[in-house]
Amino acid sequence: MGASARGWAPYGRALGVTPVFPYLDNTVVRASFAVPALARRGLVAYKPLLRAALPQLPDWLTSRRSKGSFTAQRIAGLARHRAQLDELIASSPLADGGLIDPAAVSTSLAQAARGQSATVIADLHQLIVTCWWLTGQTTREEVAAC
Repeated sequence: MGASARGWAPYGRALGVTPVFPYLDNTVVRASFAVPALARRGLVAYKPLLRAALPQLPDWLTSRRSKGSFTAQRIAGLARHRAQLDELIASSPLADGGLIDPAAVSTSLAQAARGQSATVIADLHQLIVTCWWLTGQTTREEVAAC
């Protein structure tokens, strides 16, 4: 988390944004470690604190044993919307400002959409969301839905 915070700090400064990292806050860290490890992740329950704190959540959500993997869904989404994603990236302020090479990103996107380079999917996801946000394509309803 600390390495991520250090990595994003220059971007925050350049954009005039003050990033917040609650998981690095000493109070949050102390409160988290005050909960015994067995209570955070039990032997038979994946997230026992979540179930105790929010009993109204559906059983299928609180009784599962892991987070699961959504890589297949991400690959399918990249493949299905590749043309729109290429256009979004090429027309983004990041490309206009020379901060990214749209051709290199397009190559990575094509590989990921074919399932050939699953390791870059998380990075592509962050880049795509950033490009989308910077171009102002979100509506108030979409933000509220998030």
